[in-house]
Amino acid sequence: MYTIARFSIGLAFLLIAAGLDIKTRRVPDELWMVMSILAIVVLIVQLVLTEAPLLYMLIFVPIVFFLVEAFVDRPVLYDGSRWNPLVLLWFLVPIITMAYLVGTFHGDPEVWPLLAIPAMMLVAFVLYYLYVLHGGADAKAVLALAVLLPYYPYIEGITNYGVDRQMVEAMQSLFPFTFVILLNSSLIALVLPVFYLILNTKRGDFNFPQMLLGFKTEAASAKNSFVWSMEYMEDGERKLRLRPKEEDESIYDDFPGDEKIWVTPKIPFIVLMCIGFVLSFIIGNPLLHLL
Repeated sequence: MYTIARFSIGLAFLLIAAGLDIKTRRVPDELWMVMSILAIVVLIVQLVLTEAPLLYMLIFVPIVFFLVEAFVDRPVLYDGSRWNPLVLLWFLVPIITMAYLVGTFHGDPEVWPLLAIPAMMLVAFVLYYLYVLHGGADAKAVLALAVLLPYYPYIEGITNYGVDRQMVEAMQSLFPFTFVILLNSSLIALVLPVFYLILNTKRGDFNFPQMLLGFKTEAASAKNSFVWSMEYMEDGERKLRLRPKEEDESIYDDFPGDEKIWVTPKIPFIVLMCIGFVLSFIIGNPLLHLL
């Protein structure tokens, strides 16, 4: 029941987000906020119906903290002259709560998947600030998924098929299911160079390594597309950059409009995450199968 509910919620919101990401490269915060609220409701219902200890509910303190940090503007902690005591308290409350939960229930295996939720949410913030997750929508999707999927899904004969159930339960605390989705989404991304290789071979464009990272298109067309240019002009000389991170549209004005240049698409990671989400429910954690 919980697996079906979580799969339905996750897929519905990821499909909407993927469609918006493809069209506009913008996903409104409200989408992830509603998804997070529904995820919290499902988790509360599960904890109540399974008669979990009431103190388990304290896990929602750090969960709400991270969600507020992601979606709400708050006063700064230090303004250059003094510390804000209320903001300092705001940071201390989830830390104290987590310490209390760990100290009280450290011998209870049922609590560790819950503790992995705020841990995974912290990872989402870290990945965003390290530019591993390039977009704010990507990071907020991970936050919502962390709340939605504290436990590995279980579908008889499908998810993690052939893997010992005890190993699955042990892994869900060490390797949260949201991490599984990110892993499978990244594995899907590895297929892209193969696609570009086939496309460029068919077109007869054999420049290496550009042919593994993108394709050629007219400069005028590229200016109005969701792509980064791998080529630019400097001192009248054509130069190459394989991993562009920022784009200045004036870069295309240095080329004749009908001249073809190498570009790499701005892949909407939400789309890959949506595919990885479905794939994760089918095959589960690939590391478990390797083990």
